[in-house]
Amino acid sequence: MNNDSEIIGKRIMDFINERDITIHRLSVKTGIPNTTLVDLITGTTKNARVSTVRAICQAIQITVRDFFDCPPYNEVEK
Repeated sequence: MNNDSEIIGKRIMDFINERDITIHRLSVKTGIPNTTLVDLITGTTKNARVSTVRAICQAIQITVRDFFDCPPYNEVEK
């Protein structure tokens, strides 16, 4: 997994699984269409908007920093 869309999709799935909510419930909480969330999760959408990621973070009650606190985002590139 080395591209942003795959990492973002995996992070969304990780968080909804941890919180035991469905994609539909996240859609309702964020106002983001179900199909958009599925496209983010599957990597069909290659460029997630910051506002979309922020809405997801608010809905699952984490910071954007928490969302991106994972490899490779927390590693220094050399």
